[in-house]
Amino acid sequence: MPGPPYGPPAPPPPRPSTTRHHSRTVNGCLDVLLGLLLVALEGLICAVAAYSLTVSRLDPGGREAPGPPPMDWTPVLVFGGFAAVVSLFAVVLIRSNWPWAGGIQVLAALLLCLVTLLTGHEDYRRSHPAPAPAPSYDPGRSGHQCLSGGDNRECLDSGG
Repeated sequence: MPGPPYGPPAPPPPRPSTTRHHSRTVNGCLDVLLGLLLVALEGLICAVAAYSLTVSRLDPGGREAPGPPPMDWTPVLVFGGFAAVVSLFAVVLIRSNWPWAGGIQVLAALLLCLVTLLTGHEDYRRSHPAPAPAPSYDPGRSGHQCLSGGDNRECLDSGG
């Protein structure tokens, strides 16, 4: 006879074990190997992206536009988006019980964030150059200008 209809619910059946490997040593080695393999693939993808972005900036016409070039957000968006994808990989790996591979991905994501910031800063500096220094109106060392047309020795101590 089944239990009472309004009694406490039956406990759920036990879940089968979800272990992937029999030995933690093998799992640890595969964990690190997976992390290094992913970093190598991501490095290759970043190198291809950096090369294509560098080649796309070359101006075959050779024409110079007056003034500083405009800010180019393409490298910032490419590397920033790739850093977000690597961060997502890190979260998935850590939640899937691959802590070393996930940790390596976190370090790779931090490195990509640094590359993104440096790329953006360099492009900002290139598009916003420092102003030219103000011209100096002091031809001599004494602070006096020689109005007679003589050289600096003549006007240096004459007071004007």
